[in-house]
Amino acid sequence: MALARKWRPRTFSQLLGQDHVKSALINSLEQSRLHHAYLFTGTRGVGKTSVARLFAKSLNCERGISALPCLECINCVSIEQGRFIDLIDVDGASRTRVEDTRELLENVQYVPSSARFKIYLIDEVHMLSQHSFNALLKTLEEPPDHVKFLLATTDPQKLPITVLSRCLQFNLKHLSVNVISGHLRTILEEENLSYEDEVIELLSKAAKGSVRDALSLLDQVIVTCNGKLSTELVKQLLGYSQLDYALQLLKALGDSDPTKLLSISRQISLEGGPFQYVMDELLNYLHQICIYQNVPNSTDFLINATTIQELALKFSPEDTQLLYQIIIKNQENIHLAPSQAIAFEMMLLRMYTFQPAKSVQSPLLSSDIALLPPQSVVDSGLNATHSLMDNRTPKECLLDQKQSGHNLDEEIPNEFETTSKDEQDITNWEILINKLNLTGLALSAAQNSEFVGKNNQQITLRIQKGFVSVFTAKITSRLEKALSNYYNQPIKITLESINSSASTPAIAKQQAKHLQHQIAEASLQEDPFLKELQQEFSAEIVKTSILPLKDSL
Repeated sequence: MALARKWRPRTFSQLLGQDHVKSALINSLEQSRLHHAYLFTGTRGVGKTSVARLFAKSLNCERGISALPCLECINCVSIEQGRFIDLIDVDGASRTRVEDTRELLENVQYVPSSARFKIYLIDEVHMLSQHSFNALLKTLEEPPDHVKFLLATTDPQKLPITVLSRCLQFNLKHLSVNVISGHLRTILEEENLSYEDEVIELLSKAAKGSVRDALSLLDQVIVTCNGKLSTELVKQLLGYSQLDYALQLLKALGDSDPTKLLSISRQISLEGGPFQYVMDELLNYLHQICIYQNVPNSTDFLINATTIQELALKFSPEDTQLLYQIIIKNQENIHLAPSQAIAFEMMLLRMYTFQPAKSVQSPLLSSDIALLPPQSVVDSGLNATHSLMDNRTPKECLLDQKQSGHNLDEEIPNEFETTSKDEQDITNWEILINKLNLTGLALSAAQNSEFVGKNNQQITLRIQKGFVSVFTAKITSRLEKALSNYYNQPIKITLESINSSASTPAIAKQQAKHLQHQIAEASLQEDPFLKELQQEFSAEIVKTSILPLKDSL
């Protein structure tokens, strides 16, 4: 008898893993809170059908509904042997027609022959046709009290939502390597077979979370071996390389030795070309290296910490990511190559040749500008625009100015700070306006005027002739009152009108915005992605769509 059948769990306690499913079903049985339809989902070999059969035994044991069936009564024995007449086991993959479903449901209304419940176990239920699901829906929603539906599928996404909503769904998970290893070790000891420890590890990993796959592989190894399960034999059966070529390849890559890479590749070919296995091992090593590079203080996630730490010194984090991606892409396209050996060698040479692209400076952001004083934005904005001629980005130019011989922060005071002079001797009109708490037209009038000077209790402002009408008696009075409160003395304003433009805060702000727009446009012109679009698709920039950076002045 195949090991998968011989070692099928007989009780919930023997079921490997799936504690969340076992707990829910055991509570349901012990509390007699039974649903009419259950759906078990999960990949192959994780226990979907086994759970359904265990549940069927628990429902129909002659000693009563219990999470611990007796395993001795006629019903329990018949279910285990697959000859229980009231357990209708249906393969959804072979009975997809609507006629099959209707025939199946013809006898639903009849009571069980010898059991408490008539149970319909439909495996791979997602293979049923749409018409079959339609025929099943009504019965699935309101079956007779003596009927239970147990559905199993590896692809629940293909089930209609109308079916999913009528079932209690339980998702069975992949089993861990440790759980499968322990189960295999128990079986080998019970079967009185000698084995090497690495055999257990190889089979557990090859199973990829499936107990049935692990037992099928073990069956194959037992048939092939001569009394003892050796690591060499298992590797041959699984198509694995005899040596840790993945480790050798990574060391050769770290040493930039293409000759060594090709030599190792040819040796792998001589062993039969287990290229897929070597690529999987390379991915495993790179995954471990990436973990160490990002969490260097923790070795809990590493399988071989010493080896991984040595390899991590040979590659940058960017190298690790690029190498991993190259292998993934090669696995996707390996069938397109003339041979697997050529595809594998091209992958190695690609890993040797390619290097991560150098980081590209992003355009200057408003958050970057906000860190600089207002005037430094204007001054450095011009330099940032011209910096494109010498291959510097605007952001690099601003950083260069910040780190240059002169300190912009010292030369230009922050708008919320004063210089080393007394606070009341401030001559920067823009800073002074911010301290006057002006609003409305008074604020607009102040921003459109140029500060000429202060002589005792008189302040002279220069304005363009077009703004003379703004300075009404009321507005002028509000300005004088605000200035008087600030200087703690009566202040009178004298106006000078000129035909040319005055150096007002409003004009300075407008000029700064214009410069920021120029910086944004210049940065956009240097964007690598935009250049690629222009080259490949003859793309053109709609200049009216370019928004200036957020005003930080």
